[in-house]
Amino acid sequence: MHVQVSRDGRGFSMIELLVTIVIAGIVFAAMIPFFANALQRTSEDQLRVDATNIAQDRIEQVRLLDYAVITEDNLNTASTTFGDGRFGPTYTLVGQDRPYTIEYEVTPPDKTDVPQKLVTVSVHRAGSSFVTTADTIIQNPSAGKSSVTDDEPTDLTMTVYFDNYSYVTSPGVTIQRVQTNVTPNATTTPTPAFQMPNRDKTELKWTGLTGGPNYTYTITCHSSKARYALVAPPFRMWTSGRLKFDTYPGGD
Repeated sequence: MHVQVSRDGRGFSMIELLVTIVIAGIVFAAMIPFFANALQRTSEDQLRVDATNIAQDRIEQVRLLDYAVITEDNLNTASTTFGDGRFGPTYTLVGQDRPYTIEYEVTPPDKTDVPQKLVTVSVHRAGSSFVTTADTIIQNPSAGKSSVTDDEPTDLTMTVYFDNYSYVTSPGVTIQRVQTNVTPNATTTPTPAFQMPNRDKTELKWTGLTGGPNYTYTITCHSSKARYALVAPPFRMWTSGRLKFDTYPGGD
């Protein structure tokens, strides 16, 4: 007796299995960049959160110090005798092996008899393009002042640097100022409202700015190479300042 077995009853052939494996491999290979980018974004977001928490924690630690010892040299120097070893240029989170770099700026940097000091803490991590900044104003308890002084330094200059002018797109680099000692708070854009970079240089400059505790500034750089606008953390100006943007974050 001759029994004929249909092709459907034999299952998949070796060639069919190989074709299926090849197709599946191509699909998985195409999805790898998607998962890699998602993982990178998640990692960058976590780094930003960690850096923000570190900056806020350092601010709180500074507030616990005696007013007279709050100087740039003390805060930026690693020492086991100052502040119980809580300060210095680096900080490593528990469970991590790569430290964050911390920079303390005190204005004025070393005087002990001024009515108040502005302390700015900047945190970043090697290999990351972002810098997280937090600041606070600390009053001199011996000066007998309970409120922030209204002294406003004038005619200040803010200079902005960027690595490649061709990546800056309209409206360019913008600066915004919020005045908080009026009701309601006034938001203005210092002249010129925006600036496009000059091909002959890689910097922009605003002059005639007013600083002090009542004015908060924000600078934004619009880049064709970034997934979002590059926005510097809000800051108060006490002296003329400088800021640098990486207009191609994550690029070569």
